[in-house]
Amino acid sequence: NMLPMIAQFNETNACGITVEAQNQGSYDDIRNQVNASINAGELPAALLVGYQNDQAFYQLNDTLADLNPYVDDAAWGLSEEDQADFYPTFFNQSIHPAFDNQRLGFPPNRSMEVLFYNQTWLEELGFAGAPTTPDEFREMACAAAEANGDGTGGFILRDDASAVAAWTYAFGGDILTEDGLGYVYDGDATVEALAFLKGMLDDGCAYFFTEGFPNPEFAARRAIFTMGSSSGIPFYGGDVATVAEENGTDPDAWGVAAIPHTTADPVQNIYGGDIMITNTTPEEQLAAWIFIKWFTTPEVQAEWNRISGYFPTRAGTSEFLGDFFTENPQWAAAVELLPFSYYEPQLISYTAARDAAQAAFNEIMQLPAGATADDIRAILTTLTETANAAQAELMSEVQP
Repeated sequence: NMLPMIAQFNETNACGITVEAQNQGSYDDIRNQVNASINAGELPAALLVGYQNDQAFYQLNDTLADLNPYVDDAAWGLSEEDQADFYPTFFNQSIHPAFDNQRLGFPPNRSMEVLFYNQTWLEELGFAGAPTTPDEFREMACAAAEANGDGTGGFILRDDASAVAAWTYAFGGDILTEDGLGYVYDGDATVEALAFLKGMLDDGCAYFFTEGFPNPEFAARRAIFTMGSSSGIPFYGGDVATVAEENGTDPDAWGVAAIPHTTADPVQNIYGGDIMITNTTPEEQLAAWIFIKWFTTPEVQAEWNRISGYFPTRAGTSEFLGDFFTENPQWAAAVELLPFSYYEPQLISYTAARDAAQAAFNEIMQLPAGATADDIRAILTTLTETANAAQAELMSEVQP
């Protein structure tokens, strides 16, 4: 997908820079290969992609260049206007408090945790459109569950760490301490959010579905609401169309909305990999930065968004996406939520913390009906202690 764009850069940049693309598999594969190179004393590639917690891993051994000097450079950097064009949360996501506020990556694209809803079915049940508050969401999900009467119909629960984070943000809280150096999974917002979801589960208005992806269930009206990454939008569209074709009916109208929130504005969980520059030579590092700067210009970014289905990381990209918005209304609706973005921890221990958060979510949902907020908080306090212990252990390995 990206090869024609890299070829375009190689042919048109004024500095005679050549970028050579290598597909090294998934983010996990890349992390393993980079760590193997570092351990063997070899230099990894000049440009890498990966998540923010990967950056922290690499920086244990001082592998990455700090991009702040490049971003702010008078000749090669970004103007104040260009910097302001990036959505602030995306722009700041790779600044690491645990590593002296170095900027260890740069954001080419993002995805977002969204609510998928069936507009046609909501109208049939007497509702106008997507819910904005948890109470509205609950009422609508319970109505759909009652209509189906077989344990399906409401909301399909997501048990992973991104869902835990998304609901915490929507209830006005955070899973990160104020200084950005540790976890706080047992704050009031997380307790309230998970108590809310458990109440829906206990009342039959939400259910677990673990046999693959939830979009076919959504398309078949076995769930009026699901939640997941915006990168799933094309798959939802395809499944809704397939069900309509099989039933010989018009496809249901459906959409994406913010996670139902108690805050005045939505607070949307966004995520995505960054491009990193490794410590090689000054010339190679500058060449790598020139490529990143080109790749994140609005016109080029718009081309990448069309190809990949990812969201832009700067507001100015929208003016190059007009027809794409028209053809993809759900995607366009989600782009309108980008200013309300918030991000998950970029701490080195976040891979381990994610696994622990998923286990804690499931433990909470399996508590007996009528479990108290204190019962839920006790599980979340243990999770917080586990996650912070993992963080302390890994940070003790920082090379002096």
